[in-house]
Amino acid sequence: MSDLAVSTDHIPNRGPAVFAVTTATLVVGTAFFIARLFCRSMIVKRVSWDDYFIILAWFLAVGLSTTIDIGTSKGLGRHDVNIASEDRLPLRKTEYVFSVLYNPALMALKTSILIFYLRLSKNTQQILRIASWVVLGIVNTAGVVLTFLNIFQCNPVIAAFSLYRYQAQCIPLLTEFICSAPVNIVTDLAILALPIPVLTGMRLPKRQKYILVFTFSLGIFVTIVDVVRIYYLQQAITFVPTTPSNDPDALFGDSPEFAWNASLSLMWSAVEVNVGMICACIPTLKPLILKILPTVLFDPDGTNNSSLSTYATETQDMEPGGSQAATGPGESGEGTESLAVPAQAQQQDSSAEQISTLDFLTTPDMVNPASPKSVPPHPTSPTTRSTWMSGKSRNDNAIYFGFVNMKRPKSMIKTAPAESLRYCVVVTILFLLWGFSYGLLNTLNNVIATISDMSTAETLGLTTAYFGGGYFFGPLVVGEWVLRHDEHARFHKNRRRHKHRDAVGGFKATFILGLCIYGIGTIMFWPCAVLTSFPGFMISNFVVGFGLGVLETAANPFIILCGPQQYAETRILIAQGFQGVASVISGLLAQKVFFDDIADSEGRRTSLELIDVQWTYLAITLSCVALALFFYYMPLPEVTDAELGRVADRLPVDPKKRTIGGMQLRTLCIILAVMAQWFYVAAQESMSIFFDDLMTSTLPGPSDADRPPGLVLSVSDYLLIAHAAFTISRFNAAHLAWLSVKNPQSRFIPTPRTQLTIFSTLSVVFAIVCVVLRPANSNFIAIPAVLFFFAEGPIWPLIFAMGLRGQGFVNNSQLVTDV
Repeated sequence: MSDLAVSTDHIPNRGPAVFAVTTATLVVGTAFFIARLFCRSMIVKRVSWDDYFIILAWFLAVGLSTTIDIGTSKGLGRHDVNIASEDRLPLRKTEYVFSVLYNPALMALKTSILIFYLRLSKNTQQILRIASWVVLGIVNTAGVVLTFLNIFQCNPVIAAFSLYRYQAQCIPLLTEFICSAPVNIVTDLAILALPIPVLTGMRLPKRQKYILVFTFSLGIFVTIVDVVRIYYLQQAITFVPTTPSNDPDALFGDSPEFAWNASLSLMWSAVEVNVGMICACIPTLKPLILKILPTVLFDPDGTNNSSLSTYATETQDMEPGGSQAATGPGESGEGTESLAVPAQAQQQDSSAEQISTLDFLTTPDMVNPASPKSVPPHPTSPTTRSTWMSGKSRNDNAIYFGFVNMKRPKSMIKTAPAESLRYCVVVTILFLLWGFSYGLLNTLNNVIATISDMSTAETLGLTTAYFGGGYFFGPLVVGEWVLRHDEHARFHKNRRRHKHRDAVGGFKATFILGLCIYGIGTIMFWPCAVLTSFPGFMISNFVVGFGLGVLETAANPFIILCGPQQYAETRILIAQGFQGVASVISGLLAQKVFFDDIADSEGRRTSLELIDVQWTYLAITLSCVALALFFYYMPLPEVTDAELGRVADRLPVDPKKRTIGGMQLRTLCIILAVMAQWFYVAAQESMSIFFDDLMTSTLPGPSDADRPPGLVLSVSDYLLIAHAAFTISRFNAAHLAWLSVKNPQSRFIPTPRTQLTIFSTLSVVFAIVCVVLRPANSNFIAIPAVLFFFAEGPIWPLIFAMGLRGQGFVNNSQLVTDV
């Protein structure tokens, strides 16, 4: 499907395939749209705002697909030489109309889905409701901005849809589409993931729950289509201009071979809207399915109960006047939706909140058609709808999602070594993730600087945005607030109006939030790479660093605290060792795969060299969403400030003891840890950034080549060896820390504190040797440089673990500063 070209009269033409695919998906989408309207207006007899927006989206989708169909008759899908001169102006007009309709169609479609979510979560699921409002704001803000950008993308506007041959400037259509792709992907993934935790937490029969989750998961096809669309946009953009142009022959829709190169991109844009229409309509078709195939949603034994339906769910709607509007099980009334009440109701909450989460499931025929009178209506008080959900009456030590029922883990500081290993292995996935990102950082920034002709200051600015911006503000602004759930819980407990509010945050919440922010930062790299924009790269690096900073705020303390405290250094060294493994692997990919041949036929570097990295970052974004859902369902232990305080009280040294200047011992320790980390990271990044200059400093003349004359290996290969030594030293230190605990009486096994002293001293020594040594053979300078990386490897984890020991109840706030 890479070409889709057919020959008509021996003329290559993608038009027939574009016409067929666009029209077919529109017809199928229209069928589902009609079925939805029939369900809402004729069966349920209730039309809401999400239905009005889906109607608007359908009209826009029809217009969108029609412009493509008309365009295929005017030359869309053909080479320029095969397009008749009288068809060029109509073709340009259809392309312009398409660009104007595309974003409003997506905006109306996603608005309908999000309003649907708001209706489902009314008064019940606050997280889903707040998140839906946030995504709704992003969708409509981005949609309005992009729509006006499409309308006024040419100056003057008439140049976009006429043969205007005077001074004009236009933004290329495909560049605009691919730069807006991150917003589409992020909102698609948010719309896909938001309802899943809510749906899996509902008390429903097994078959209905499986079908329900599967139905909402169909939105993954929209994301798949969006990725395919990006692929064809990227393919087309290699042949058309990517920057604004005032060339009359390169204006909107009239760049060379635009009709041929852009035809598949426009087709997949329409398919995205039409498939989105299908996925938006399917969850509302349950009433029609019950009419046609009622056995699909019910178990074969003739009941709608299952072993999972331990707790009853009851929904009763009341008329505004106060009289009960419930009808018989097989009847329907306007504005009334009833849900069958299972016979085995185990528990009733007299103060149940009003709920509409199950409104989309409630239809006039919810009761099993095989026994329509088996469950009589249950009268309730006026204006009341009561529902018993799984979380209300469950054992506090159990976690239930309908698919899995797992025991809630105990406090992390009480976990046994075997339990600690299981949880730490899961969290180590995050170390691999940011290790991979860090490994790409230096090589990628250097390539970006070369492509964009950046100065040395601008190149350093990219790294500064990552470390000095994102890593600094992420923990302070977001990470600390989300992690400190204990303080928030106590704060709200003291406020009367929040006395029933649950605790906010914790390690799991911080993991999920950090993954979301990091995923947004990686997908932002795509338009930056297309435009080679220095401000864009700065923002992307900042957001990536911000997300990783939030992740590290929780991940490092989790590894240290989860398990016996005497093995804290061993655990963090092993986890950080795997972070180093990921850095080496990503660095190897960057140098040997992504940027192996980074020059064109004339020896110039172009933005097309970043395509592989773009797809890698897109894969990371999708992985972040999958990991966020995984951590949502994964039971992870937490810890309270009171528990940390009790652990600190059992130390042989009183951490509250007053020392220099009246400061507590733990305060002095955390200050020293912060200073040590600051100097350590400065030394590490300085060596990484200026490693090239160090290796070539003794060569006879300057050289821009990666392997200048006189070096046995390339500079990048030497740096890979240094990073490998860095990683090996962490695993070696972890082994020594473990042996020191197993053999506390041995004088020949250094403790973690002794290791810190040894490795810090060696780092200073090898750094000095790198500065003063001027060997005749430049390869010899690599020896102290690699040894420097080996010596500094264990320092960061050891400082972190020692700095947090004994902090007690202030640990959660002070650890952020250490990060």
